[in-house]
Amino acid sequence: MRLAANIIDIWTYQKRASGSEFLLLHTSEQKARKFFNGGRFWQIPSGCVHEDESVTIAISRILASFDLNPRKIWAAEHAYIIYNRRFEEMQAISVYAAEVSGEEARLDAEEHSESAWLPLTSCLERVHFRGLKDGARSVQEYITGVSEPAAELCLFSAEEA
Repeated sequence: MRLAANIIDIWTYQKRASGSEFLLLHTSEQKARKFFNGGRFWQIPSGCVHEDESVTIAISRILASFDLNPRKIWAAEHAYIIYNRRFEEMQAISVYAAEVSGEEARLDAEEHSESAWLPLTSCLERVHFRGLKDGARSVQEYITGVSEPAAELCLFSAEEA
């Protein structure tokens, strides 16, 4: 069995007056029927880092597919391993956080049927995979839930680019 170690989850967020809100994506019926026995679920932007690109370039590429631009990219100090039945492989998934600009996420109808910007507590109620829940908690602990995130975890800042 193959182990893919280049998979990333991106807890994508926007700062609001009321606090951070995170982007959740609901799987389409087509994707659910094809890969997950009809089971639909909420997820976050994710993808793979190609051989010739950095993590920050991969995150920017993935978010661009949703018409979102990262203002800051953070290492979330969390990783987990799953069996991904869609790709029939074990995956080691590293978790990152990206603060973005842009209100609406453009969706690929074959992949996702709807999106929502939600506070962390609502995200934790909607996602049901342990890796996603633990990743969200790590993002909260190190990045969005503290007044000053650790500078060493910031991998990219548009303000400094």
